This record gives sequence, C-alpha cells and structure tokens, in this order.
Amino acid sequence: MVRRRALLAAAVTLPLTGCVDVGSFDGSTLGGCRTPDSLVSFDTVGGAPLAYELSGNRQAFRADPRFIELLDAWAADWESAAGLGQLTEISTYGAYVDRCESWHAAGRAFDFAVVRHEDGEVSCRYDEWGDDAGRLRDYWRLAASLAAHLTYTLTLSYNAQHHNHIHVDNGVSGYDAPRFREQSRAQVQVIQGVVRHVFGRDCPENGSYDDATRDAVRSVQSQLGITAPLADVDGWRQFLTRAASGG
Repeated sequence: MVRRRALLAAAVTLPLTGCVDVGSFDGSTLGGCRTPDSLVSFDTVGGAPLAYELSGNRQAFRADPRFIELLDAWAADWESAAGLGQLTEISTYGAYVDRCESWHAAGRAFDFAVVRHEDGEVSCRYDEWGDDAGRLRDYWRLAASLAAHLTYTLTLSYNAQHHNHIHVDNGVSGYDAPRFREQSRAQVQVIQGVVRHVFGRDCPENGSYDDATRDAVRSVQSQLGITAPLADVDGWRQFLTRAASGG
C-alpha cells in the first residue's frame, strides 16, 4: 500500500485546480476521505504525452493503475472516432489529488482541458471560446466518447466550475461497463448536449430526462438505426459511439 505521506508529497508537486467544488459530483463522491490502495505514475494516455494546463509543461501524474487502463481504452476509441489523426498531447488539470469528497482522492478521476491530434484539437475550454457552434459540436462528440467509457462525465452544463474542463471518473460504475440512469443529471446533460449540438435536434438543456428529451433521443435513434434502449448497456454505448464519430 502506498503510504499517505508519499501521497501528500505527490500532491504538493501536482496542484489540481480543475475541480474545485468537490462536494457535489452527482453521486460520484467518496462520501468521506480515504487513502487509495495503490497509485502509479503515468505521463501518457493512449501514447499521447500529458501536459499540465496551467503551465503548459509536460509532466507525470498519479492514478489508480486500472483507471489508467480505462483512459487508454478511451483514447484508442476516440482516436478512431475523431478523424483528426494520431493523438499528440492531452492537456489536463490532473488526476490524483489529496482532497476529500472527490474521486480524484481515490486516483480514479481525470480532468481534460485540450485534446490535441496531428490534424487538429478539441478544446474543453468553454471559458475561452464560448458559444462557437463548431467547437461545441466537437466538444460534445468528445464528451460522448468519454461517457461511453466512464459513467461520470461532468461537462460545461454541470456547473460553471466545469467551463474549463471535462471531469471523468468511474466512482459509480467501477470497472463495469457504464450504464445510463435517467436520474443522473450528469448523464442526461451529456445526452442533451449531444442531441442539440451533434445531431441538431431541438432539445431542452435542463438535466432532466423529460418527454421532450425522450422524443429527441428517439428521433436520433431512429435516424441511426439503433433499436436497443438507452437503459441497456449496448444501447447506451451505441448511442454515444455514434455521437462520438459525428453520427
């Protein structure tokens, strides 16, 4: 087991600033403090070097080794779906941080700022570019790709503190396949953002899986030929995978 003293030392050199409100992650909080069972250092995701968003410097971060495997699996799928060539760098606010009430404290969370490829980039910095239609479409494609692998994908719709990054963690699903829950505000926000900005449907942005949202989702599913409901693991993944590739 990694000693808490070592973890505190690591936290001093890796100042996480992305997720400030660590007490209300839509059910994805620890509900208290604990020391992770194991953390390992990593400086790439999917072969792409990691850079700290605030400084621009490339550096290593720490996370649970199985969580890093989830990030690598996401990267392989996203590189194929994005159509922008090989991943070249991922700018982040970090992974592990010694802070209670967040899955960052378990080394099972990561914050995306900018995802760079050979032929372009996808920015999560809504605070910099605002309501740019092209950037929003790319942003929600990326969010869909992440949500297909990690149950909690907290986006710009979640709160103002996520206007400069997308937070992901596997606090609820663990290492099982993500499953859609209608009661999850974060998951519904991903659906609504995807339906509006990737598929161009009229859809609320209220975080509620209401009748208008259901109708918009059914319209997209019909267009894509998806028959499995979102509540099924396969239906959820099919919907998000098609969204990630742009439909």
